[in-house]
Amino acid sequence: MKAIACLSGISIIAISLIMTSSARPEDIGGTDICQVIGNAAPEPLGDREGHAISVEQDSCRISSGPLAGAVISGTEYWEWDKTSAVLLSGGGIERKPGATSAFQLTDGKLDLIMSDGKVTGIVGSGHGRWTLATGDAASMAGKSYSWSSKLTGPPAR
Repeated sequence: MKAIACLSGISIIAISLIMTSSARPEDIGGTDICQVIGNAAPEPLGDREGHAISVEQDSCRISSGPLAGAVISGTEYWEWDKTSAVLLSGGGIERKPGATSAFQLTDGKLDLIMSDGKVTGIVGSGHGRWTLATGDAASMAGKSYSWSSKLTGPPAR
């Protein structure tokens, strides 16, 4: 039951998840400022303690790099095992006047940072690729990238 209690904090801190996410290869560069929209509360699967799934919808703004100002709409599906999660599936669209791209997340991992039995942060990393890119983003088509994320402030309570 303790693991499930830890998971209940995920939906609360997920609002700040991926607040700083480097999701560009070196030649493209950039930082995304993101927030979870909707409910990302993990759903216990009932087969073992701490095993759950969550669906996360993100809205992001690229704040630096060549695509600065672009808006991202994305969705990820995560499988939780107590305080760690692996990406099941994910992707989204990046839009900016003169450029549109679609991306697919190919793998990812999240880990809750715990202190005195409470969630105090979260870190993540993974990989993806651009499956479509047009206009000013056309050079990204087919390229792969790695991403990392971290909580940039105290978890909301």
